[in-house]
Amino acid sequence: MKTSNKSAGTKFEREFAERLAAEGFWVHRFQDNKNGQPCDVVAARNGEAYLVDCKDCQKDVFELRRVEENQYNAMLLFHMTGNSRGMFAVRFQGAPVYLVDFQVLKHLKNEGRKGIPKSAMPTYGRTLESWLDELNVTRAGDNNGRGDWV
Repeated sequence: MKTSNKSAGTKFEREFAERLAAEGFWVHRFQDNKNGQPCDVVAARNGEAYLVDCKDCQKDVFELRRVEENQYNAMLLFHMTGNSRGMFAVRFQGAPVYLVDFQVLKHLKNEGRKGIPKSAMPTYGRTLESWLDELNVTRAGDNNGRGDWV
């Protein structure tokens, strides 16, 4: 039985949220909303908040039409108010999850690009693993990751 795009996307959102929670993040996954939502996951750890929209790709191209204007606007305002930059978590079959900055996607879309092939993802984003590794190195330097309350 073939999985629908919606159920595959929901499964990816759940797996992504669970992974961040396992890495010590507070995580909230937004439920579908008929008016559209700016992201799928909001996560926080060590005084930093992150907005992430999860995109599960059934083909070997991430189609930029999947980035909605309300998502770009919400991520821009989130960043302008002192938070981290919004990201899209993009998953392809047989490849690592890539995190791509929302402004990179907006720029590519404005240039007329239609999509990003799986093979080009390392050019535009970074793997979830490398992002977590970088955060964990930073966290390890702060009272072994336990914060000032210890």
